[in-house]
Amino acid sequence: METQPSPLSLILAVTVTQFRPIGGIFPISATYKVVSASPGVSVFGATIVVKGSQPAKLVFQLTDKNYVFVGATFDANGTTPDVGTTEFPAIIIDRTSAGNSLTITDANDPSNLGKVYGYVLLVQNTLTAEIGLIDPNIINDTGP
Repeated sequence: METQPSPLSLILAVTVTQFRPIGGIFPISATYKVVSASPGVSVFGATIVVKGSQPAKLVFQLTDKNYVFVGATFDANGTTPDVGTTEFPAIIIDRTSAGNSLTITDANDPSNLGKVYGYVLLVQNTLTAEIGLIDPNIINDTGP
């Protein structure tokens, strides 16, 4: 499934290198490759940085058909929980073999500028039905 970038967007290919089911000490090991990114969206290791004030579309594509996305969770840095319901209002999962992607809308809400959101992507192994998680970060940056 080839997706074209929108004004602020990122398409990231995710390759599972070692699947670990939930319940263990470590998350899934994965590598990330930027397929396309618009100016204002960058990736450093497993951390995504969104700069500016426009909403961004973040697309994660699994490269291995033995895994499918089943969800995502969020929590911002801070003293009180912030699960990102206003920052990430929409998550779309395409579990077909042609798509195999998870798309997150980052609203880039001005009230959340400067926040670092920890998040996990939930992945299911299609051969064993076990669920595991991938654990990167998203930063909303006020810089140019």
